[in-house]
Amino acid sequence: MTYEDLIKDLCDVIKESENNAVSIYENLENVDSIISELDLPVHKSRKLEELISNSFGLLQHQDLHRQKIERVVNHVCETNNIDSSEYNIASSAKHISGDETSDTVSDDELEALIKSMQTTN
Repeated sequence: MTYEDLIKDLCDVIKESENNAVSIYENLENVDSIISELDLPVHKSRKLEELISNSFGLLQHQDLHRQKIERVVNHVCETNNIDSSEYNIASSAKHISGDETSDTVSDDELEALIKSMQTTN
């Protein structure tokens, strides 16, 4: 597998993930809107709102994984002099201002991930 093939495969995953995230978000917004129109007992309404909120949290967590894949793609392009613009992918943020998570990917972790992918193919 060439780096270009790897990048294309990862970009396909990124695009599918983005499309799915938009659909999931819209569906959850619609469900929330419908729930607000129903005459439900307060405890049931709160439970449904909690489930929707948890689903938004999972969606956000999934987006962090998509961003990690973007970082891998950008790193592979950068280290192998591959023009990333042909893959229509955004540049990766190393850190988002105000982010208090330690869930970041170092350059060493990126290298290890890329090497592990090469050994499995």
